[in-house]
Amino acid sequence: MEKFLYFRAGTAAAEERDDDTGSLIYPASALIGMCAGTANAAAAVTDDDNALSLFLKPAKLVAGAEADSLENADTIVLACAQYGQKDVMKNIIAAINTTSPTNTGFITICDNGVGGDADRIAGVTGMTSVVVNEPAD
Repeated sequence: MEKFLYFRAGTAAAEERDDDTGSLIYPASALIGMCAGTANAAAAVTDDDNALSLFLKPAKLVAGAEADSLENADTIVLACAQYGQKDVMKNIIAAINTTSPTNTGFITICDNGVGGDADRIAGVTGMTSVVVNEPAD
């Protein structure tokens, strides 16, 4: 069974624009990688001791870019405890690899919405940025 990673940055119901603050879902197989720090749309990472950047195969392929290229990746930056990135990485991988019969395949990485804190990945304290790349016209 394919598993899916769920992210929601917005805190209010009115904040549901998927490319900025709304609900995003990716198949777990879209996860290209993770790194400590804050990444921008160009995949440049800045030092940040309480942030973790996730790179995912893009929901929309940018013209001329490779699907697995970090330059084309959708990027989600999570907040965590200072120097807590490794623990969050381990928790994400454990959730993806869980084979429990009660596992629904829906993995909440972060949900900043009302009541969304309860089932997020342990160690994630919030989401600070979402970059969904737009295809060229």
